[in-house]
Amino acid sequence: GNSPPKAAISHSSGFKMETNHNLNEPVLSGQNSSSRTWDAEFTNEKGRGRVALAGFGLGFLAGIAVLMLAVLPAAAPFWVYLFLLVCFHMLEYLLTAAFRPDVLSFENFLLNHSTPYQVMVLVCWLEYWVEYALVPPSAPFVNKQWGIVSSCGVCISFLGLAARAVAMATASSNFSHMIEHERRREHELVTSGIYAVLRHPAYFGFFWFSVGTQVLLVNPICLAAYSIASFRFFYERIPYEEQILVRFFGADYVAYRKRTYIGIPLLEYLISKSPP
Repeated sequence: GNSPPKAAISHSSGFKMETNHNLNEPVLSGQNSSSRTWDAEFTNEKGRGRVALAGFGLGFLAGIAVLMLAVLPAAAPFWVYLFLLVCFHMLEYLLTAAFRPDVLSFENFLLNHSTPYQVMVLVCWLEYWVEYALVPPSAPFVNKQWGIVSSCGVCISFLGLAARAVAMATASSNFSHMIEHERRREHELVTSGIYAVLRHPAYFGFFWFSVGTQVLLVNPICLAAYSIASFRFFYERIPYEEQILVRFFGADYVAYRKRTYIGIPLLEYLISKSPP
């Protein structure tokens, strides 16, 4: 939240964040230019060259997706998915730049989120194109061309993408891609805006975006795999994170938790039934 009342809610994506640096200086200004290697700006996670290449690559992919919509419209679900995937990674970086420039680095693109994430992306691509080649266009509901299933999927994907973006903007400087185990001096509990209803809206958004993309692609195998993997991740992560938030904010967070929702089917019920 940007204004009262606020509170700190951190969200994790499984990578380390760096310490603050002076935004008026080059990110690698601590090194003498004569003593660092030519590729320092490309290998350091805060290197401007590395960020520039990532931005260029994502923009190139977005352009390919738009072009291929005209060249191969029969595979429209994949090209729309690819464009949305680029939007997801760009928004992660741009929103961090806007609200957490103190920790900004290449890693905020989440392109190197984790090896399982990267593998799952490649697997969903493989499933789409194998089924595109094997499933006849006349097959109801499971063909890979645009239809009612893909329309539902793009709506779910937009919902997830928008919810996550709004969550990051609302949390502002309280947002982090990594669970913070020590409360920062300016750390506050955000309870306004989207946080008035959902207490983990960035997780809500990530879950529904990942599920929605597989509905969009009409990928039955990856739809099951993405749903199970995302559900399991948040089933383990949310209780752990909430223990930290109770330590940070005490009774205020306990009361806040009682009046808000997670928004992932069955997750809240199963967490409430699990041992502390």
